[in-house]
Amino acid sequence: LAQKYWITNGAVHAHYCVAFAKLIMPDGTNEGLHGFLVQIRDLQDLSVQPGCKVWDMGYKIGMNGIDNAALHFNKVRIPRTNLLNATSDLSKEGKFTSKVVDKSSRRRKRFLAVADQLLSGRVCIASMLQGSTKMTLATTIRYAASRLAVGPKGYSDTPILKFQLQQNAIAPLI
Repeated sequence: LAQKYWITNGAVHAHYCVAFAKLIMPDGTNEGLHGFLVQIRDLQDLSVQPGCKVWDMGYKIGMNGIDNAALHFNKVRIPRTNLLNATSDLSKEGKFTSKVVDKSSRRRKRFLAVADQLLSGRVCIASMLQGSTKMTLATTIRYAASRLAVGPKGYSDTPILKFQLQQNAIAPLI
């Protein structure tokens, strides 16, 4: 039983997802977390695969054009050929090999070698969103300081930033 949340484009369109799971060998040896390509929908009719549940994460603040899914796996078996094998592999005979030497009990080094690119990408996305948010706020403040509205004298001579409604909306974002 496992769950995965916030799968980009997973709620409606995805046929596959990448899931990280422990690779347990037939003798019970835990080779640590590895990435697997998991088919979640039929390629023809998009019906959800046995053992999988897929649902939309719902409305988000911003970026609602992208559907995000939650996935639920229950006793889903993954073919050995679906192992993302840039650093580790599993032969037809069941022999496990890895470029990453990791004798620790958790085998964390192998996971970090695979996840490094994924995690750095997410940091970049968060940084880009922060930058665009700052730019949007700066543009909003400049506009509110220059956009004139009818003021107390009955003329269009008062920047909308002088109005309490605008201040209350913008100030918490600064």
